[in-house]
This record gives sequence, C-alpha cells and structure tokens, in this order.
Amino acid sequence: MPIHPALPLTLRSIARLERAGGIRSPRLTEPTFEKWHRIRRHLGWRDFVALLHQDLADAFPAPFNLAAWSADPTGDLTHDEAEQAIRTAVAPDDSDAHTFLRAAARALGLPATGSLSDVPRTQPHQKVLELPGSCGRIAAWQVLSQPGLAFHDQFVFVADSDVERILIGLAAVEARANTPTILTTAEVRAHIGRGQRFDRAIGVRGWAAADSLAGELGGDVRWA
Repeated sequence: MPIHPALPLTLRSIARLERAGGIRSPRLTEPTFEKWHRIRRHLGWRDFVALLHQDLADAFPAPFNLAAWSADPTGDLTHDEAEQAIRTAVAPDDSDAHTFLRAAARALGLPATGSLSDVPRTQPHQKVLELPGSCGRIAAWQVLSQPGLAFHDQFVFVADSDVERILIGLAAVEARANTPTILTTAEVRAHIGRGQRFDRAIGVRGWAAADSLAGELGGDVRWA
C-alpha cells in the first residue's frame, strides 16, 4: 500500500519547525538521530514517525494528530518506508512558507494555483471564511505578510477531507498559529441557515466545492 501522501509533508513540516528554532530541541533534524538511537531500544522507524507527530499534536493538532486522520498513516508503514520518509524530510529546505504550502497543495491533489496577493487585505475587525480548496494558503499569505492579523481568530476554514484539513494545519504551522477553526461545508450551511454571516469569503477559482459554496453565500467573495 502506498505511503499516505500527507505523511512526507507533515514530516517535512516538523523538520522546518525544528530548523526555525523556538519550539523544542531538534529530534528529527538532529545529526545522526542521536537522541532517538539512545532511547529507541526495541522501537523502529515507524515508531519514530508516530512519536514525532505525537510530540507536536497538542500544539498543532490539525496536521500532527494522526488519530484525527480517517486512517492511521503509520498502520501499514514498513520499516524501510518510514526510514526513507524520515531521511527525505531532513533534506536541505530553504523554501519560504508560501512555496512550501503551494508544493504541499500540489502533492495532495489540491489547487496550487491562484495569485494570493490579489485577495484584498483582511482588516483586523473582519471575520473571513476561506472556501474549500485553498486550505489556509490565502490566510497564511496575509498573516505572514500583513502585521496585525490572526490566523486562528479572523479566519474560518472549510474542509471536507483529510487532505484539506491537513493542509490547513500545515498553513497554521507556518503561521505559528493556535488551533484553526475548521468547519465542514454542511456546518457552514448550518451557520448561514441560522443567519450567521462572514464579512467576506476568499478562495481559489476552479475548485468545484468552492465555486458551489460561493454561489450559496451570495455575499462578498474574493478570489486568488
């Protein structure tokens, strides 16, 4: 069974966190994996993958809490696959957040297009709905390039699949944000039915779920 396409990305995200510093001492990016070899005893590389995610699941649950994925991505992972994924994740990586998230979207089969800078600036008092498909990329762009915005307070994200939720989580990690608010399309429709409104919706054109929901909102929708 092929390795879950998100697993190399979450491992790479962990490596990016460790290289940036300030989160914890390196484990994945530690040369020769010294700490791991010191404590592993009878544990294997698959256990190392699980522990790396577990250690960060409280801080960044959307990408790293493997128990929230529809299926455990480590369940069928072989020793060799796990070791290869780890060694690939620690390869040199000098990409910025937006390049990393665009590559992640492409790898997950999500839209990697759109000019994010074309979306009007979100104001600090606004509540914005990010439509399905863009998965946090627009919010991360704005938060990282425009001081005074909060990824987890001002943006609400729509996702109906594991890969969408994981990409939103990866965007939250890049923005160093608290746990994002993620709603399903059905939950957004319920909000609308109760009369709740957002100041604006944002998204990437050409993603059917985003186009459909935008039509139902009938308000201010801005596209990347």
